[in-house]
Amino acid sequence: MNIPNIISFSRIILSVILLFLMNSVTLFLILFFIAGLTDVADGYIARKFKMVTTLGARIDSVADIFFHIVLLLVLFLKYQWVFTENIVLFLAILAIKLLSIIVSKMKFGKIVFLHTIANKITGFLIFVAVPIVMLTGKNSFFPALLCIALLAALEELLILIKEKDVNENRKSIFVK
Repeated sequence: MNIPNIISFSRIILSVILLFLMNSVTLFLILFFIAGLTDVADGYIARKFKMVTTLGARIDSVADIFFHIVLLLVLFLKYQWVFTENIVLFLAILAIKLLSIIVSKMKFGKIVFLHTIANKITGFLIFVAVPIVMLTGKNSFFPALLCIALLAALEELLILIKEKDVNENRKSIFVK
């Protein structure tokens, strides 16, 4: 375990703690921002100090999954209207993500999550949208975010279908 991997792993722990803080918006958002910073820091440090590893990429992906699942749970438990107003988009993204998991497992023998530019943009937009919902109670940002997430999920699925070899750091369907 190197420092970037430890930082990524800490995001898993921070994500679980977020569940217990969802009734305190201030504490939740402080820890939320710290967890978000770990997402930026782990990759930056790994690249800067040449500590990039396959294990690190996997831990980062697992940490991202934990973080997003916790955020979805918090939104569902505290702000259900976000889901009810956007249910079709949520279900479409979920279906495409599940299909990507099936395709990658069948094709490459493992579950693959790509670090595409579109997925990174989606992650950033989620990082912006959750505090907006929590602080303002407004959902106006979510439909656009979910449309971008849907396009990112479709791009990831197309890459997984199209490519013969897996490259988890593939930037886009247009760029190798």
